[in-house]
Amino acid sequence: MEIDSQLEIACDEIIARYPQKRSAAMMIMHLIQEKFGYFDDTAICYAAKKLGIEPVDVYGMLSFYPMYSQKPRGRIHIKVCRTLSCALAGSIKLGTEISRITGCPMGETRGIYTIEFVECLGNCSHGANVQVNDRLFEKVAAEDAEKFVEKIKKLDADGELAPVSASEKPQGGDDFNSPSYMG
Repeated sequence: MEIDSQLEIACDEIIARYPQKRSAAMMIMHLIQEKFGYFDDTAICYAAKKLGIEPVDVYGMLSFYPMYSQKPRGRIHIKVCRTLSCALAGSIKLGTEISRITGCPMGETRGIYTIEFVECLGNCSHGANVQVNDRLFEKVAAEDAEKFVEKIKKLDADGELAPVSASEKPQGGDDFNSPSYMG
């Protein structure tokens, strides 16, 4: 990965907003994830240097948070919640069906798809939940897996699954129209 001046400037602008460099870690990691799609050793060391921390600290965040990846992902990243409430709503069967329909094994990347089970997507009362790139889909039934995959294909073809920059995403507050609230 090659770190360009545009990324340097963006990182410096974010770090300047915080009283301590390391407080900007999540935002810096989002920028790197958006630019490259994943973290290699170069990206880990770059983030550590910018934040004034050790690479192992960046690796700790990278391995803990599911929104970061250590390997390239497909253009369509499907995350199926497997936490108890979603599992009781059929998410395990749903994930298995999505995997079968797309031809992408669970936990792998094949072609345009990356599919994985993840822990809580934070929408427990509306399971089974699936996040596709930046969009949350709730109450997805296993028996509707084929329709769901067709919907994903259409959204992708229409450009509606394109990632949104972290700086453009709703940051909470009174934004009840955000995908976090609306699903």
